[in-house]
This record gives sequence, C-alpha cells and structure tokens, in this order.
Amino acid sequence: MTYRPEIDGLRAIAVMAVVLFHLGIEPLAGGFVGVDVFFVISGYLITQLILARVARGDFSLAGFYLRRIRRLLPPLLATVAATFAAAALLLNPYDFAPFARSALAAMVSVSNIVFYAEAGYWDADSELKPLLHTWSLGVEEQFYLAWPALLLLLWRLRGRLPLGASLGGLAVVSAAVTVWYTGVDASAAFFLSPFRVFQFATGAAVPFLLAAGPGVRLGARGPVARGALALGLLLVLASVLGLDGDTLYPGWAALLPTVGTALALLGAAAPAAGGPLFHALRHPLSTWLGKVSYALYLVHWPVVALYRYHTGTALVPLEQLALGALMLLLAWLLHAGIERRFYSRAGDPGPAARLPDGRFALAVAGLVAVLAAPALHAWLGDGWGWRYPRQQLSAAAIEAGEQRRFLDSRSACNLRLGTDGACAGAPIQVLVLGNSHEVDGYNFLQAIYEDDPKVALVLFGGTEKCGRLRVVAGTVRAQYPACTERFAALMTPAVAQRFHVVAVSASNRAFSRIAEPFLVATRALREHNPALRVMTFGSYMKTRVPCARLINETGVSAACGRPENLDYFEADPASDRLFEPFMAITDLYIDRIDLLCSERRPERCWTETPDGVPAFYDKHHHSRAFARYSGERFAEVHPDPVRELLGAGAH
Repeated sequence: MTYRPEIDGLRAIAVMAVVLFHLGIEPLAGGFVGVDVFFVISGYLITQLILARVARGDFSLAGFYLRRIRRLLPPLLATVAATFAAAALLLNPYDFAPFARSALAAMVSVSNIVFYAEAGYWDADSELKPLLHTWSLGVEEQFYLAWPALLLLLWRLRGRLPLGASLGGLAVVSAAVTVWYTGVDASAAFFLSPFRVFQFATGAAVPFLLAAGPGVRLGARGPVARGALALGLLLVLASVLGLDGDTLYPGWAALLPTVGTALALLGAAAPAAGGPLFHALRHPLSTWLGKVSYALYLVHWPVVALYRYHTGTALVPLEQLALGALMLLLAWLLHAGIERRFYSRAGDPGPAARLPDGRFALAVAGLVAVLAAPALHAWLGDGWGWRYPRQQLSAAAIEAGEQRRFLDSRSACNLRLGTDGACAGAPIQVLVLGNSHEVDGYNFLQAIYEDDPKVALVLFGGTEKCGRLRVVAGTVRAQYPACTERFAALMTPAVAQRFHVVAVSASNRAFSRIAEPFLVATRALREHNPALRVMTFGSYMKTRVPCARLINETGVSAACGRPENLDYFEADPASDRLFEPFMAITDLYIDRIDLLCSERRPERCWTETPDGVPAFYDKHHHSRAFARYSGERFAEVHPDPVRELLGAGAH
C-alpha cells in the first residue's frame, strides 16, 4: 500500500490517549478508548491489504500469517522477556505466579482470555498485572486468524452479496450483540474478541463508503471531507474526556470512538481531504509517534505497573513526567532495535528481516519455548517463593485465605440470588448491606449469631454484578442495569417492612463518597419502615500494598499497621463528610478502631488473630478469621446487639 502519513497521525492519537490515561492524567479518564481506535484502523488497513492481494491472485494464508508474525511477535517477545526479568525482581510470589501465567498467555495470543477468566469484582488491582495491556493484542491476533477466511468467503459471494454491504451489515449486527451482552457480562464484552468484531468490521467498511454512493461526493468536495475528519476527531476526543471507569463498557459508549475513527478515516482518505487537521495528522511529530506506536504501547504499561507496584501510591506530576520520558526512550529502542529489524512497511525504509521464512518461523518457535520454560516454572512453582527467605505465606496460602472469606457467605441467604426464602421463617430478619465489605460485616455478625435460629442474616449481594455505584437524582445507579434495578427493588416498602435491622458494611472508608449509595438506600428503607433499626460498621485501615506482601517482606504482620505502610486509617471518622448523615440514621455504631486499636493508634492495632491469621491478605478486606474475631470481641461488650437494638420485646 502507498504510505498514508495521516494514518500514523491517528495511531499517534490512539497511543497517546492510552499512555496518558495509564499515567493517571485525570481529565483523560476515557483514554482507554485509544484501543478501540486501533481496532478500527486495523480493520481498515488489513482488509485493504488482503483484498488487494486477493484481487491480484497472489494471496496466501501462510504468507499473511507469517507477515503478521514478523510484524507483531519479535517486539512482543522482547517486551515479555524484559518485563519477566523486572517482575522477578519486584513481584512477590503471590503476584509473580499469575504474572508468569499471563506471560505464557501473551506469547501465544490468548492473554485476553486469561484476563477475562480473572476478571470480576475480586480481580487484583491492575497495577499488579504488568502485562494486562496485552489483552488487546490477543484480540487483534485472534482477529487476524479468522478475518482472512471470512473475506475470502465474502469475495466469492460478491456477485450475490456486495462486499461493502456485507461488512457494514456485520458491523451493525455485531455492534447490537455487543451492546446487549455488555449488560449481561461487561468483562466478556470487553476482553473477548467476538464482541470486538464490530470495530474491525467498521474500519473494513470505510473504503467501500469512499468507492461508491455518498463516498464519491465526499471525496469530491473538500469541505465535506474536512467536516467528516473534524467530526470524527471530535467524537474520539469526546470519548477520551467524557467516559471514565464508571462507564458500562463497551456497550453503547464504544460506538463513540468507533464511529469517530471511521469518520476520521473517511475524511482523511478522501481525495479532496485537506485543511489544518489533515496536515496536523501528517506532521512529523505525529507520524513519528504513529510509527513507534506499537512499541510505545508495548512498553508503556509494564513501566507504569511495575513502578506503581513498587511504590504502592498514585503517580504525582514529576513521576508522570519521568515515566513518560522513560516510555518514549524504551519505545524508540524497541522500535529501532527490534521492530524495524524484522518488518518494514510502506514509508519505512527500515530493513526487513533477512532470515528466510522457514528459519524465521523456527527461530520464533525456539524463542517462545526458551521464554516459556521459566514462565511455566514460576507459574507452577508457587511464584518462586525462594526469592523471599522470610516468606511466611505461600501463594497458595494467600489464595486460600482470600477465598475463605466467603466460606459462610456463599451459603448464606442472599436477596440477589433469590435464596432468602430459606431464612423467611426466622422471627428476626437482619439485612447486611454493602459492597465488597458486605462479607466482612456478615462474618462479624455470623460469629455472634451462627447458633441462633431466631436471627436470620440476609445478604443484599452488593458484589454481584454491580460494579461502581453512584447516586443520581436521589437514586442509586450501578454500572450494570440489573443492579440498578435491584437497588430500586430494595428501596421499596415491601423490602423495608420485612426487615428489623439493616447492618451497613459499606467500604474501606465507611463515610466517604463511596458509601453514599448505601446511605441513600438505608434512608429509603427507614422512610418506608420507621421501626427499622440501623447498625453501621466503621472502617479499619488500608495498606498501600497488600498486607500479605508486607508480611512476607518483613516476617511480621505488625508491618500492616505501621503508619508508613498505610494508605488510610480511620482515626477520626467524624472528619469524613458522610459521618454525620450516617449517624443521623444509625442506632448502633460499631467503631472497629475503638474495638481493636489501643489509643486509636495504627501501630497498636490488631493485625492478626490470637492464633496468627492475618487481619487481611489484600489491602483492606478482612480475613474470615479476623472478622469473626472482631465480632467475638464486640460480643464481650454487646452480647446480643440485634436484640439490644430492637428492645426488650424482641424475640
């Protein structure tokens, strides 16, 4: 193909959106859509490359796949190898084992499937996954496997079914499926390649819009072409600035960057294109960033992830600037030293690989095998725990401890799962309401009431298909529509009249903005049932890095309570803005700092149970044993807090 500098300009926009987003530049909270821009561009270019060769009669699947391997695999393998070496120095065994699994997956183009399998409310923080960004390469490489066969089929049917119409129809149908399934399982729609087909197909359809019908007029009239380019870039910019982590994605929101990129390609590719935006895309800086965009995409996230893993804190401006400069340097080295040694493209005078195809394929297979051996050993070998001589908690022990949190709650009565009917016969009904800390509150109360058949603890199920919550016009909205409906059903007279007590265990910062949806829900329940009593759990502490990591690095759980290792400690809950509103509806406040910390000082808090079980394995969710121990301590002063709330007449 003839070199198109403006395409590199679009690549520059895409990669910079992703990089700045991952550096934590707050106004660019939707920068993740840069990946969507890449998908549309790939569909646009690859379809033209394939169809041009098919039309000439010299297309072969083997040749196509080999060119893709030359293009993508050498820089990827270099990145995986360098990241593996750095991770071996920095990651603790519990994190290194899944990292090694992701390294194996990235090398064989299935990391998107692995990360989908790990995704969910309890997924590890993203900074613990230095190869998380390779999910998009998995999607793209899977697209390359299937797309040529589909195009060959459509080419043969072109007499009865126009190619452009087929691709456009595929884009529309696929988009509809993705929008629907995002509401069912947003993680699947985000990570899995079938739900991204609409973006590749949208890009593939662009040349056909230029070749006939309205495309002719677009190409002949400069103002229309410039307008399409401007509108397309505006939609991409609106996505970057307007979307954020609260957006249910991909869903409807993904149509913004997808349509925007298609319009930008349409306008820039028109013969009459021109104007300042067109020339800005062709500026030398834009085209340079576009040429190194693949290398920059590969190196940027390991740099951020490993640095944040090491520090445990958000990036400050000076760190953002330094890391950005380091990324650009590494990207240039990877591009010049690896990428251009094995692949050249239109407009790039860099040397193509000199190895014959057969020897190149054998060399790549051998390199993958060499890299896979230590990764497989680390994955199956407990994350190379020998690197931590003071290690007390193996990767298996940490995972078991985290899963043990749900030992009781998984069989508990749950409104969301419709299992609450089993508890309906108990005379006293207690609703445990919260997000990820709902289980902590349940385990706390279960230690007191597990042998009392007259008290039923019923979970709301705040971790089930909700995602981020927010308050809009007095109602609770979740990322998933089904969870929004569940909150609407919760805040009704029928539910309020059923329960006698609601126990709010809402967040690692119980009175921060995160807890506001639970304040709104509890107020509504009280309005519908003034006799309802409210029990509110205070917070405890949050470490900068997982407590299990601190234990393994220092050999003692007390490290989890040292001020220098804490991100938050609820020393003065009254200073949080929601403390007074919560106290206005709270009948019993469970102050866990007062309960578990002498003199309200973090270094004098309990960080393990008397028999040595850590207070938490991650940064703030209490282990089952510690939550139960806290409940037992509380019962020494309040032996029956539920009946205490309900008064002498309670059963």
